[in-house]
Amino acid sequence: MPQDAFTLRYLCCELNNVFANGKINRIVQPSNDELILTVYTGKRTEKLLLNVNPSAPRIGVINQERESPLTAPNFCMLMRKHLLSATLLNIELVGFDRIVRIDFMASGEFFDAVKKTVYVELMGRYSNIILTENGKILGGNRGINMFDNGVRPLIVGREYVFPPVGNKKLPTDENLLNIFSETTSEEIAKTIFENVQGIALSTAKEIENGYVKRFGTEKNQEFASNLFRYLNDYLFNTKTQPCVVFDDKNVTDVCVYPYLNCKNVKYFSTLYEAEEFYFEQKESDKKFKNKRERLNAIINSAIKKVKKRLTAINAKERDAESAEENRIKGELLLANIYKIKNGEKCVELENYYDGSIVKITLDERLSVSKNAENFYKKYNKQKRTLIALKPQREQAQSELDYYIAVSDEISLAETFDELVLVQSELEKAGLIVEKQVSKKKKTTETFCRVYDVFGYKVRAGRNNAENDKLTFTSAPEDIWLHAKDYHSSHVMIEYQNKDIPEKVILVASEICAYYSKGREGGKTEIVYTKRKFVKKPPKSKLGFCTYDNFSSITVTPQKHIEFLKSE
Repeated sequence: MPQDAFTLRYLCCELNNVFANGKINRIVQPSNDELILTVYTGKRTEKLLLNVNPSAPRIGVINQERESPLTAPNFCMLMRKHLLSATLLNIELVGFDRIVRIDFMASGEFFDAVKKTVYVELMGRYSNIILTENGKILGGNRGINMFDNGVRPLIVGREYVFPPVGNKKLPTDENLLNIFSETTSEEIAKTIFENVQGIALSTAKEIENGYVKRFGTEKNQEFASNLFRYLNDYLFNTKTQPCVVFDDKNVTDVCVYPYLNCKNVKYFSTLYEAEEFYFEQKESDKKFKNKRERLNAIINSAIKKVKKRLTAINAKERDAESAEENRIKGELLLANIYKIKNGEKCVELENYYDGSIVKITLDERLSVSKNAENFYKKYNKQKRTLIALKPQREQAQSELDYYIAVSDEISLAETFDELVLVQSELEKAGLIVEKQVSKKKKTTETFCRVYDVFGYKVRAGRNNAENDKLTFTSAPEDIWLHAKDYHSSHVMIEYQNKDIPEKVILVASEICAYYSKGREGGKTEIVYTKRKFVKKPPKSKLGFCTYDNFSSITVTPQKHIEFLKSE
């Protein structure tokens, strides 16, 4: 994203209009990289966020509440000591680099006014928040921090020095004319990016596109001066049209105005509102991704364990498959005991069941009757093993089917809240240690997705627990729907003492198909029947049931958000 000096300049102007002359009421530090200043602006209270996370440093307005640690970090305590009840004077960009200066007027030890300044350096892995007074460092968020090769130590009591900018120049520096004169129209973006302070490559490319569109690609005597004037006009006179850029369903960028390569955009009245929306969406997407990965790891581990158990059961069953052979061998030995001499190692006897010849290996140290007894012992042991393995196999297979169904739930989940429901289900199943929830926190529990389909109430479960609850608390005449041969949400159509129209069943079937594993393959067959024909076998896993007297319909999966009432 172009979170460069060009963007920050406009952002600082907006933030200054919001926070200038406001009073600092509260300072919290939710995490090591975040600091939130609560400011009373005279009309309302706003929260100023200073975030120096290396992956996405930023400054802006925040409306969401952030949970803070019970014990404030040292830097937070330092900021409270110096800035609580102070007046925020102004927010401005330093020069044309990614450094924001925030001036405060605070009370000194003898109640005299003292000016203090916070520098927010939004520079990737070197990002930092530094508190100063009279040019001296009072403290920094990252403590003693070295920049690059240690040329800029940040030590309490020393003079604050701006980060080195290398050979890059301010956009207003006329020395750029010499550099521009040596470049070509095809290398404008590269030249600006490498030689001008605080310009992201995406912004440099936008400047190149705008210049070429106005002046063309021909290089003449006025090329350098035209490019210099256009660069400064672009950076300091661009009209803002803040927007967030989308790629399919995901946010990808936030811009001062829509760049040429931006197609799907959402506009906002202010840049800080656009940035707040962008970062909230990115944080939400990150939380969703991390939660899904964690749940997938848990359920995949459970699937791996139960498959290993099934493999061991299969091996034992294969070993026990020779039980009938051992019984026949013991029986044949006893039937032919008079023919066999003691001390023989092997005998061949006719199997009177099918006429085949059976070769039997004997223990020459034992009598014939003792050998027969040993075969019967093996037979009985193998028989007991097979009997004992049957319920173990059924239980393991039931667990495997359930875990695969939960895995499908995770892959079908579209929101963070749906994953939280799956996590709750895994906690009840014992796969996750349930966390103790504070009694002070009260959450409003929602149940199912609810649709109004042509006047009929249609409900769809969001996980196995909700599927069970929905199905077996519905009226006997309600219509129950489920994807055939796939894991899916249980969908119920509420009966209204009259025949349910086919168009209602069609929409409900399309919703059921969408919230099924079958949606990945296109058209899906949906079965439906009255709820009274749906049964839950004793001791079966969540979401499992049997049904009869059903009909089926093949549909194309559709979400049908136009009918959705609540979720």
